[in-house]
Amino acid sequence: MRTTILAIILLALSVFVLADRTIGGPFLDWASGAAFVALCLVGLATSTIREWALLAVAVILSMFLFRTTAGEAAFLQSLDLAAYFAAFISLLTALKIAAERSDAVLSVGRYLIRQPASGRFIATASGGHILGIFLNFAAVSLMAPLIQSAAKHDDGSTDTDIEQRQLSALLRGFAWILLWAPTTLSQAVLLSLFTDINLAKIVVLGIATSILMMAIGLMFDRREWRSMAAPQDAPPPFPRHSFVRLAVVCGALIGSAMVLQVATGFSTALSLMFVAPVVTMFWFARQRPVGTPILAQMIRFWPALRGDANGLARSAIALGLSGFIGRALADVLPMDTLTAQLDLTQVPGWLFLAALPILITLGGQIALSPIILVVFIGQVIQGIATLPADPTHIVFALGAGWAISMFASPNATATLLISAATKIPPTTLTWRWNLKYGAFCYATFVGIFALLEAF
Repeated sequence: MRTTILAIILLALSVFVLADRTIGGPFLDWASGAAFVALCLVGLATSTIREWALLAVAVILSMFLFRTTAGEAAFLQSLDLAAYFAAFISLLTALKIAAERSDAVLSVGRYLIRQPASGRFIATASGGHILGIFLNFAAVSLMAPLIQSAAKHDDGSTDTDIEQRQLSALLRGFAWILLWAPTTLSQAVLLSLFTDINLAKIVVLGIATSILMMAIGLMFDRREWRSMAAPQDAPPPFPRHSFVRLAVVCGALIGSAMVLQVATGFSTALSLMFVAPVVTMFWFARQRPVGTPILAQMIRFWPALRGDANGLARSAIALGLSGFIGRALADVLPMDTLTAQLDLTQVPGWLFLAALPILITLGGQIALSPIILVVFIGQVIQGIATLPADPTHIVFALGAGWAISMFASPNATATLLISAATKIPPTTLTWRWNLKYGAFCYATFVGIFALLEAF
């Protein structure tokens, strides 16, 4: 019964947010906020301590907000942002309902992780990156169990070296989608905070840097495992039809969103929110068994949605509350006084950019979600009269910090999902396996920031 209620609330939240962002009006503002509050009240029954802690902080900040003259307006703005983030992640993550039941996804995933040792990192990192573009965090939830399965010997024991190597490759490839992919929450957040930027430059920079960072990851992989024997395994057969089917799904998602964006003027994130459920339904319908009517297959979608309602709700609650906290914190603190005292005119642009990933990554070590910090930092930056760096470069730097935190912070969403699927501690996945890689990537970013600000 509770999962049915959760599924209904998630649908209502998504509809209200989409209507509010297109039609607008006081009723839809109220309805989307009320739907998010209802989601928290119902969904927290099966949530983790993280969601409970976020709710407690949100309640405390709300109490502070209502003690100010403009508190009600600030509260409603924060709640609106929370509802928007929750709806975005729900609609995009719902793609996993079809993905988890797709033979094409499983076939491609197995192909990627069963490559010969010489090409295993490239296949897993690039596969995690590409699948992550249109499956988001569902990509790591899907591939992590496949990696563990492939790392098992015939006697049931686990080859821990292969397991570590493959899971690290997955993290090192997946994280970089946050730099540029329009389907990620990071881009939805950043583009909602900074509107006067060069989006094409963000995409080009993000893709180029993603390739560079994965190449650095390959270099680290070869160095870390140089003493490990590389058996000359034969590569598995290439699943051409599965790759084509996935390419069609990905192309339909991105292409339809671009068409809608051009035709209506919607933002990239809002266009994706409209397109994603349509692609999900078509993809799910295509998976019907031979001889099964389409209507019968579509009727099965509701039980599938209810089955995933708990996971979707937890993600929506955590990310929505994080957005609320970041926005509300900027209203609770004396931002005018803070920004007035920030004289950054003498600070080199590259140094300012270099500080942003540090703040985000360090915050992740004490369980501060990147969303909280990015939203808060974004509010602070908007209050600074003269910025020391180009706004487009600031968005890129914030995305870089968010991406690094994915494999350098034990509290990052991707890390927690892989840990839950594999039972490997988050501190092992990050501090033990990937902290050196993260430090090297950061040093590389500092050089990139210096080049960007120099030209």
